[in-house]
Amino acid sequence: MTRQQHLKRCALVGVLAFGLLGVTTASIANSVSIGRYLSVKVKPQADQERLLQQRLYAKFPQNILTLKQAIDFLLQFSGYRLVASQQMSQPVRDMLRQALPEVDKTFGPMTLIQSLETLVGAPFCVLIDPINRLVGFKVKPSYQHLYKRSVIQTHSSRQHTHKKDQHHDNKT
Repeated sequence: MTRQQHLKRCALVGVLAFGLLGVTTASIANSVSIGRYLSVKVKPQADQERLLQQRLYAKFPQNILTLKQAIDFLLQFSGYRLVASQQMSQPVRDMLRQALPEVDKTFGPMTLIQSLETLVGAPFCVLIDPINRLVGFKVKPSYQHLYKRSVIQTHSSRQHTHKKDQHHDNKT
């Protein structure tokens, strides 16, 4: 073998060695050795990447009396906060003022988003602003008609008036 062929071969082996060393270094940089034969990939936990998917078990203190207080309690360490009251619709503000049901004072394990959905109930959907880390709620379209107070009041007023008229007609 000539000297020039020998140098080419050495250069090729050197390039391959550095290439393998680079792959090995990148592989080592993405994992941490936790024992002689065991290593773990270095990456955030799923809960840290998707904050609303963190699992929790909730047992509310006795001073938590309303749904708003319960939601604030759940969100306090999540990185999220409840949207300002003036940005909420009237039905949402009314719902948040309601008492925390006894059955909801302890629940889980479930994700944070499931906890919020459980607290507000089926008529509401959870709105998430991931940029500002805000949580809000809105009435689902299929329940919208139930929250128009004038419709409920008008309907019950009409029934009440109709019954009075029938009662009055029976007396005369």
